[in-house]
Amino acid sequence: YNLQVRGTRGEHTEAEGGIYDISNKRRMGLTEFQAVKEMQDGILELIKMEKEM
Repeated sequence: YNLQVRGTRGEHTEAEGGIYDISNKRRMGLTEFQAVKEMQDGILELIKMEKEM
C-alpha cells in the first residue's frame, strides 16, 4: 500500500503513547487522487488487520 510509519515527532523518532504517524511512501508522480486513494486503501487494510487481532 506504499505507506510508511513514523514516530510522533517525524522520521526516525519513536511512537509515544501508541500513536503513530502514517504517511504515503510515494509522493512524486501521483495525482492527488491517487495519493489519497493509496492512503485510504492502506488505512482500511490496517483497520481490517487490527480487528482480526
